[in-house]
Amino acid sequence: ANATINTNTNTNTTADKSATPLFILYGSATGNAEHIAKDLASTYDLILKNPDAKCFFPSVVCCEADQFKKKCQPQWEAEPPAGTKHGVLVVTSTTGNGDLPENINRFGRYIKRKTTVDAQPFRHCAYAVLALGDTNYDQFCE
Repeated sequence: ANATINTNTNTNTTADKSATPLFILYGSATGNAEHIAKDLASTYDLILKNPDAKCFFPSVVCCEADQFKKKCQPQWEAEPPAGTKHGVLVVTSTTGNGDLPENINRFGRYIKRKTTVDAQPFRHCAYAVLALGDTNYDQFCE
């Protein structure tokens, strides 16, 4: 039997827990992306209720992406504790020929603006995108 003993004494400043919630934003025309986002949020909430669970984010906020300025952005702009980032998961579909759904349209325009790019509003965020679409369209998930 092989045993591995970690003798690394590196005192990395990575935190065990975030001070801010996991943000799940969705953009959905037919409800599929909304359903997935809310299901992910519910699952995370269930995991949080387990006293033995070691979750990095203390809670979860799930909302339409166009509500980001009110519900998320003030926290995203604050520098998190050393070794952490704010967690953002975007679940979105495309509609028509690669267009954004109505409830993520403002968010999409905001992140494409040159002034937004220059300001780097997501510099304190770690993010992932789950993109849904129809492969029958030329602009599938673009």
